[in-house]
Amino acid sequence: MQFDLLGSLTLMLSFTSLFLLILGIPLVRNLKNVENFKRHGYLTIQALIVQTILVFMIMIPSFTARFSAILSLSSFPALDTWLHICLGVAAEVTGFAYVVTWVAFSPSKMQCLRFRKYMMPTFIIWIIALVTGALIYLLQLF
Repeated sequence: MQFDLLGSLTLMLSFTSLFLLILGIPLVRNLKNVENFKRHGYLTIQALIVQTILVFMIMIPSFTARFSAILSLSSFPALDTWLHICLGVAAEVTGFAYVVTWVAFSPSKMQCLRFRKYMMPTFIIWIIALVTGALIYLLQLF
């Protein structure tokens, strides 16, 4: 296995964005504390910024440069790669939707409560996308 500095950095920053999301989860346990909701929102924004930078600076260029190699993958690597791409796009888009809604309608707990039932599935999708991306890196699928 050959050391890939860019891949290692991407994986480390992806786990950093996940860690920021995990830090925000306990903050919304107490539904009466508006400041905790704001902290939760700001941690989510930071995680989304880190992940968006990775997507646009590393992942999209890698995808376009290796598109023909991705198309020629065998079954498991192809499934893992396309699952990573689809779930990553879903997590990124829904994350932006939550953040834009939260910022546009004032950082109050009311917007969080409205979307709360969708946030945990999005968080799980984000984790699965991260795991499939880690597999792509660790198994050097393309």
